[in-house]
Amino acid sequence: MFGHDLRSRSLISGAILSAVLGLAATPASADFSLYDQGGLKIDGAFTGGVTLFTSPGAQFGAGSWTNNGGVPGKRITGHGNWTETFLHPELKASYETENYGTFYGDVSGQFTMTGGSGEPSLISTTYGHPWMVELENLYGGWKSGKTLVGLGLDENGLDLSGGRQSFRVADGFLISNGTNNIGKRGMFWTQSRTAFAQTGVAKFSSGSVRGDVFYLKNNASNTVMLPSMYENAQTSVVGGNIELFGNADAEEGKAAKDGAANYADRKWYGGATVFRVASADSRGVYGFNNGIANSTVTNTLSSARDGMTVFSFHVGGNPLPFLPDFSLYGNAVKETNNTHNAKVDANAYYIEPGYQLSDVLWTPKLSYRYAHFSGDKNPNDDKKEAYDPFFYNAITRGFGTWFIGEIVGNYVISNSNVNIHQLTFTVNPRDDLKLSVLAFNYQYDAKSQLGTAVTSNDLAREIDVAAEWTISDNVLLSAAFGAAKAGRGYKQNVNANSSPAGLPMDKVWLLGETSLIIKF
Repeated sequence: MFGHDLRSRSLISGAILSAVLGLAATPASADFSLYDQGGLKIDGAFTGGVTLFTSPGAQFGAGSWTNNGGVPGKRITGHGNWTETFLHPELKASYETENYGTFYGDVSGQFTMTGGSGEPSLISTTYGHPWMVELENLYGGWKSGKTLVGLGLDENGLDLSGGRQSFRVADGFLISNGTNNIGKRGMFWTQSRTAFAQTGVAKFSSGSVRGDVFYLKNNASNTVMLPSMYENAQTSVVGGNIELFGNADAEEGKAAKDGAANYADRKWYGGATVFRVASADSRGVYGFNNGIANSTVTNTLSSARDGMTVFSFHVGGNPLPFLPDFSLYGNAVKETNNTHNAKVDANAYYIEPGYQLSDVLWTPKLSYRYAHFSGDKNPNDDKKEAYDPFFYNAITRGFGTWFIGEIVGNYVISNSNVNIHQLTFTVNPRDDLKLSVLAFNYQYDAKSQLGTAVTSNDLAREIDVAAEWTISDNVLLSAAFGAAKAGRGYKQNVNANSSPAGLPMDKVWLLGETSLIIKF
């Protein structure tokens, strides 16, 4: 039950540096041209990075353990030091015709490797120096150009694509990552792989309206290091998304903003998403009525998916033109399933207002977020009420999204059965440097989901400092330092649901990370 921390990102070698340097968005892409003639364009691209981590007092003193059938086996270390490295070469091609739009394609691969002790989840998924070479993108598509302008669509207002590619809705709260970066893939914090194994996507745009119709199938865990209850079930979904948006203000000397294609180019947006799970792995702990205790299934994040319907509403950016320094982000999700073998009634939401003093030195900004992810108050009945976070990812809007906290958000929780208060303060001493302080308070939503021995909702508290330094358009250096303290409820949970019991959990867990990303 403590193992639901399975995707993540965090920590350094040089904890002092962590407080001063940083990352939270990748550098601007700068593809290099290989061929451009007669409408045919071929570009190359490369992204690579290395991150160094240190984690004194891991798991609040309990340390990180190997897997032994779902419970800690052998203790790896209480002070982890490790690295994550990835290389991502990419080849892109497009052919623009005069009357028939533009045809395009993309192929890329990744080499990934984790060194040292591996990430410090209670059951570590990346110990043992895993590495992998794997295909990332392999997709093709067609953009309509001016062929459908007479029907009310924008230029390139219809974009059809299919294959192995990334796909994101809003700020990634529900859909942004098609790959489970654990085990042999080894990118627990970096989350460098995001492509879905199979996609079919139709994107429409007309003025300030953008719509998507999509089919997505995820890349399940590529590992033999974990029991299936901790992996992300193989899942196929079919759905749609509709959004209203406003373009951000144009910047002198730069290309016009294109909010229909890029969330970063939007001043504000609001929309709704619905999808149905067409198929999902329902074997073993992934489904009810399978000879396994329902409480075990409830504590498996991606169980009971087959036949599920998911509704989502989201907003983001600055929706008030008369208050330009105000921002508001939010998302609400409802999950239901009433198929013969699975019943689900779960929900999640967050609300995040913020205000920036744009006329004050260093443009300080303060924001508050409350995030709720439902838990299961009666884990032994035939209905799952614990929220399934599906395909969320990190770094869409900086530190804290959607791995909420560099320690707890990465190595303790997985955005289910938890309520989180978050306060974030940022300043920008220079245009290329952002400094942040983030504070978190975590409470279980339903302590009863974890068994009768857990009598407290108090999960943990954490504070992080981070920095993001864009050295150039192609180079980004980041670092963070965090400190966390376990709450009474988390101690009870681990000691009641692990073997051996009685693990010490009274230390302050420190975490440091520094990351260098190069992209061209």
